[in-house]
Amino acid sequence: MFAKPYRLLMVVGAALVPAAVLAQPMAVDDVVKLLNNNISENIIVTRIEETGSYFSLSTDDLIKLKEAGASDELVRYMIVRKPGGPPAEAPGEPGINVTGRVSDEKPATTPQKLVELTVRVDGTYVVTSQADLNVWYAAYLDGERVFYKDRWTRIDSFTTAETGASTTKRTLEPGSFTVKVPAGPHTLSLACWSGRQVPTDDVGRANIIYTKKIKAVEGQPLKVSLVGKTDNSSGAFVIAH
Repeated sequence: MFAKPYRLLMVVGAALVPAAVLAQPMAVDDVVKLLNNNISENIIVTRIEETGSYFSLSTDDLIKLKEAGASDELVRYMIVRKPGGPPAEAPGEPGINVTGRVSDEKPATTPQKLVELTVRVDGTYVVTSQADLNVWYAAYLDGERVFYKDRWTRIDSFTTAETGASTTKRTLEPGSFTVKVPAGPHTLSLACWSGRQVPTDDVGRANIIYTKKIKAVEGQPLKVSLVGKTDNSSGAFVIAH
């Protein structure tokens, strides 16, 4: 007599469970699998949000994502997306909060006028070592990271004839990037270093190699062109002023 109402109650209860609770959170390998199957990043972001997924990306994770074709915007989105934090904007949208920090300032009542800033660094950064090093190249605008690159352009291995020792030469060409910045004065800083460190903001700011005052004017795209090279005495990457 009571069996049917009891079963009905259980079905209704299950229907009320949110889909995000029932869905399995995604891992980095799941994102890589979607990228390898040509799933668009907008769909991947939607899936990440539907499953309530959050990531703590290691160096190996960053390399796997980049090798699968992930854009810098998608990687930044995964880094700054934190439980209980402000929503990180999807890749391709302006105003990405690349640090995940909550601002104390009140929202502006009028939209900010954005200017296209293009930074180009010509030259190469060469490191010769037997260690398994990586390279990090990052840009900060007014202290906030707006860009980073973490892949060598070329890796060459060779053996010294006299000693038979194996050495690896890694070469980076920083190239160029473009971001949207609010009109007005800004401080642009560039950082570059080699090592095993994960590219956290603390490590990046400790390796700033160039700082420049710039002014973005509405309706006028801003371009900064620089030349860099390896300093043979220190082994660091330097930018000519």
